[in-house]
Amino acid sequence: MICLGCLQDKRLKNNYCTRCTKELFKNITPEPLNFDKKEFVRARVELADRMSISGVQDKISLRFEGKKLVPVATNGEYILKPTPISETIPNKPEDIPANEHLSMLISKNIFKIRTAACGLIKFSDGELAYITKRFDYTEDKTKYDQEDFASVLNVNPAKDGANYKYDAKTYIDCINAIKKHVPASMINILDFVKRVTLNYLICNGDAHLKNFSLYSLPDRKDLMLTPNYDVFNTKYHMVHEGSDTAMELLDEHTKEFDAIGFLSNADFKKFAALSGLTAAQFASIVELADRVDDIKNLVDRSFLSYEGKKCFVESYMERLNKRFLYAPEI
Repeated sequence: MICLGCLQDKRLKNNYCTRCTKELFKNITPEPLNFDKKEFVRARVELADRMSISGVQDKISLRFEGKKLVPVATNGEYILKPTPISETIPNKPEDIPANEHLSMLISKNIFKIRTAACGLIKFSDGELAYITKRFDYTEDKTKYDQEDFASVLNVNPAKDGANYKYDAKTYIDCINAIKKHVPASMINILDFVKRVTLNYLICNGDAHLKNFSLYSLPDRKDLMLTPNYDVFNTKYHMVHEGSDTAMELLDEHTKEFDAIGFLSNADFKKFAALSGLTAAQFASIVELADRVDDIKNLVDRSFLSYEGKKCFVESYMERLNKRFLYAPEI
């Protein structure tokens, strides 16, 4: 049986292996949700005015009561995101939970990025939803001091326009903010460059300022990147998505970009160098990105549809070989 947490073929108890039960559910073997998506929508509407979860995707907070995960307005331990009901998703919205779950596992297992614990969970009628464990609270409900990069870089719609999350800054600006605010900056910079690379390769066009954050633990004052979150292949669902990246990679295009019109190895190599990474560190990221067989195995075990699996692999390979690894002769 395939574990709904790690996608490994293991001995399971209520859909999860022992390790995922420990990491995702605090050693509590959760029962399937005792409500379906219609009841989810009802709960979301009832709790909307009191919940503090940001973002546009339908979601609610959950908390354990015994072995049951129940919707709550405050002190939530988990975020539940089902298949979106919105008609603004033009292609295969039913694949979104499995898409995000797969992408997060690639972040964690392939790119070795610190990533929020997550999995899939069944509604009462068997439909799968995406679930992730909140990382912004301690076990005793103490809130971490957390700011997304829009706040860190003082970017907002009043000052920078409605598209501020995408247009106001570049990924290099985020790197410079890490250098300024994070004491152990080089560890976090390497992590951030891996995140940008991952998002590019999996065609995540929504990796904007609010999807990266810094936080400090309650017993420490130094800042660090939060675990990775909100990662998935957006291009599969938004087939006419215009940009290869949510934000500009660099402040100025390379001569290679000006010549060929898309990002290539030269752009990412320059991004890594401007970030302060050594050639060896950039080579280590390339090595992770090129773990194609491991990625294909994860995709194959995922709960994506056949069309979703095919698109995920093809788009990753296209970005990897014809762009990320491509070195044009200028």
